[in-house]
Amino acid sequence: MFDPVFSRLMIAYDGSEPSKHALEIAAKMATMFRGELIILTVVPPETIPVIPGDAYSGVPVQSHYDFLDHVAELYKKALDEAEKQIKGLYPDLKVEAVMTEGRPSKVIADEAENRKVDLIVVGNRGLGGISGWILGSTSRRVVDLCTKPILVVK
Repeated sequence: MFDPVFSRLMIAYDGSEPSKHALEIAAKMATMFRGELIILTVVPPETIPVIPGDAYSGVPVQSHYDFLDHVAELYKKALDEAEKQIKGLYPDLKVEAVMTEGRPSKVIADEAENRKVDLIVVGNRGLGGISGWILGSTSRRVVDLCTKPILVVK
């Protein structure tokens, strides 16, 4: 009897090249283990400061919300394309696409717990040195926050 260690995999996907590479590996693993794959896309919270008032040339509220909607649409499009690609390549693989909002590392850790995944797969952008130290890394934060096994794909 085949009893896979990792039957429920979750890939954190944002449409970047590292996450595309991680998606390929996660899909192959899920197929190999005869499991299922959850493709999770997390739309990060707004990062554009909005300063009201003419003195600061603040971003008009309407255009700010239009921008946020546009960002969410881009993430949704990337997620839909990823799901379609994986279902085309692996028609027998059970695939679930999920999009949510929040701080990516926290949401990834929470979703992994809530969905009882066996393995989290994340891509690594390869930020090192000063950039990595200042900006941090989603994959590093996920490793710090999570109790689940994590595969960081380079």
